[in-house]
Amino acid sequence: MESVTIRTTQNVSIDYQLAKTGTRIGSFFIDAAIFLISYNVFIGFLAAVFDRFISVEILFTYGNLVFFILYYFLMELFNRGQTLGKRIVGIKVIRLDGRDPTPADFVTRSIFLMPDIIFSAGIPAVLLISGGRHKQRMGDIVSGTVVIQSAVSSAFTLREIMAIQSRDGHEPEFPEVQRFTDTDMMVVKHALTRLRSYNNQAHRQAVRQLAVKLADQMGLEKSTVTYTPEKFLDKLLLDYIVLTR
Repeated sequence: MESVTIRTTQNVSIDYQLAKTGTRIGSFFIDAAIFLISYNVFIGFLAAVFDRFISVEILFTYGNLVFFILYYFLMELFNRGQTLGKRIVGIKVIRLDGRDPTPADFVTRSIFLMPDIIFSAGIPAVLLISGGRHKQRMGDIVSGTVVIQSAVSSAFTLREIMAIQSRDGHEPEFPEVQRFTDTDMMVVKHALTRLRSYNNQAHRQAVRQLAVKLADQMGLEKSTVTYTPEKFLDKLLLDYIVLTR
């Protein structure tokens, strides 16, 4: 399966599996079906309650496109890059530069559904996704996003993190680690795993930079950290588990 390497804001490279063309097509049809059912119920309600004040025919003719674009935008915005269809098939939207997608990115992706899919029977989208380096449709290219597999990916689960070593009797050394999130710890775990799988200069440098960055964010003086970067990150992971679980 094709993958893309994303460099996170912590300067750590993570490999993600790109979503397959068929999976993306399937997610779109699921979203379309969910929307049409919901929209028809909504229009039926309006027709029964407000028939004297609105034109149901106009809503049926023109409103479905506007509301579908709005549905797509709001779903991706408030569900971390996933519509209902994407969540069902296990894919999501991320940015190529490692930053979180912005509302403007989701607006762009939603508006480009019209030339990509709706007004062209999906032909441009299929051709671009199938033949492009990062499997991007026009909306992805303009917004700088890609669609990845979220159900089968290189991300680590908390169960894997908690299997690092026994927590029994461990006294946390860096309580400041509680300011971080589960996602931050996933990045740490992934960086350590890549180093241990491919022990080269690039990965050692990535771990060193990540350790320095996290120490700075915790307000630690260099003299108080006597561990190697790898050992320091291991300590942070274990402290985080003990303090937050």
